[in-house]
Amino acid sequence: MEFKLTIDRMEDLKSTIVEQITKMENIPAENVEILDVFYYSGLKKWTASVAFNVSGKHYVASMDILENGLVSRYQQREKNEN
Repeated sequence: MEFKLTIDRMEDLKSTIVEQITKMENIPAENVEILDVFYYSGLKKWTASVAFNVSGKHYVASMDILENGLVSRYQQREKNEN
């Protein structure tokens, strides 16, 4: 069975994003905030921007998610308050 993330399954996509961040950063789901989600039809992937807190530090991250739900890219950095 092939799993495809579509606009009709936005809640599944948001769940996948939060699940992946919580696994990679070892934080509770309550600490993850989804900022933006975009779909690139030509590349057949979703790109998400998220924010989260770890040990009192604020981070922002971006990730690419393929239509089959796999994360193909993940980058995070500490948010600069300046």
